[in-house]
Amino acid sequence: MGRPRLIVFGRLPEPGHAKTRLSPGLTAAGSAELYEAFLEDAMGLAPRGVETQLWVPDRPRAVERLGARYPGASVRLQPEGSLGDRLEMAFACAFNEGVGRAVAVGSDHPTLPPDFIDAAFEALRTARLVLGPTRDGGYYAMGLSSPAWPAAQALFAGAPWSEPDLCGWTRARAVALGLRPVELPSWYDVDLPGDLARMEGDLRQGSATARAWARLRSPSATGTRGP
Repeated sequence: MGRPRLIVFGRLPEPGHAKTRLSPGLTAAGSAELYEAFLEDAMGLAPRGVETQLWVPDRPRAVERLGARYPGASVRLQPEGSLGDRLEMAFACAFNEGVGRAVAVGSDHPTLPPDFIDAAFEALRTARLVLGPTRDGGYYAMGLSSPAWPAAQALFAGAPWSEPDLCGWTRARAVALGLRPVELPSWYDVDLPGDLARMEGDLRQGSATARAWARLRSPSATGTRGP
């Protein structure tokens, strides 16, 4: 059975295409710079012995640029469609390639404790499904072991994406499928200007996000911070 896999959903950190809802707290350039750090920290979440795969939307030279930035990871293009379509394809690829345990995580959670991801992979040694709920009703991570597939495909079809009952819907569907989820501690996304203060209080010393935020909030950081 292949190595465990961390699946990161991210994007090319381009001004005007990354974390645009952080305006007016940050300019487009500042938002892209901060998101680049979010992605850097997400790509570092894999425990020892776990491979990392990055799935991104199709943008010009996205695969080449991100592949050069993360030479230890494989980079693949996300399919069109809903988040469910993207998750389904990423997990299907993993299990078709012989992966035994896979955890998918977003890149909007820059303060997520790495221990949570460690715990997800550990739980999947015996469990078939792991969920990491977010405080807004979604989830920041989903983990599956190969025995859950292909039954777990039903967790994606018809799910209420971007709705506050997504995680609850997923729990109920999982139980109906006989996939009782192991749940990680809840955490939060950083999507809006109001989330930045909470983020600042939880930053890990030495993280890419901590370094980027120190630059962006500095009065001398011209051209990046401001309306």
